[in-house]
Amino acid sequence: MNALLTSCLEGELDPVRGLAKLSVAELNFLADALFRLLDVGKPEFGVKSWYDAVLDELAARGERSARSGGPTPDERTAVDVSSD
Repeated sequence: MNALLTSCLEGELDPVRGLAKLSVAELNFLADALFRLLDVGKPEFGVKSWYDAVLDELAARGERSARSGGPTPDERTAVDVSSD
């Protein structure tokens, strides 16, 4: 499991301030990874809450970007968050 995903599920990442510090690429990675965890018979406790929080953060950034007229520097930065 990726370290970023693990830090969410083990309570090491703050769901508000921690998500706000992540890049859009990292948030997209988390959304995908959490969705995959939800797509099992019995997902771990808390996965749905984290998934919702990540989607909320992505939506908020999209709204801020739309209001400002373009992507923020963070939204233009691509970060490889894949695990080997």
